[in-house]
Amino acid sequence: MEGKGYYSTFTLSYNDHKGVLVDPVIHGGSYSIPTKNVDFLTWKKNIETGKYWLKLHTMSGKEIRLQVSFDELNQLMKACGNDECKFGESA
Repeated sequence: MEGKGYYSTFTLSYNDHKGVLVDPVIHGGSYSIPTKNVDFLTWKKNIETGKYWLKLHTMSGKEIRLQVSFDELNQLMKACGNDECKFGESA
């Protein structure tokens, strides 16, 4: 864990259903959550490190906090059902 209760690592895995990757799961050292159980995401850029504080808000009212890079943020947004959304930074 890295400051403020945010995990700094995660793995994104999928089930293989007849050659199609489905049902993504986000997991780390002490958590695991199917993305279908993530209700919504919120994030904020840490201006000191350039990384993002990301919260995965679950349907049960709990949250998982991650510290992620710009690319990881977009990867998780896509995995959680935001296929058409790509977060970008303003110049």
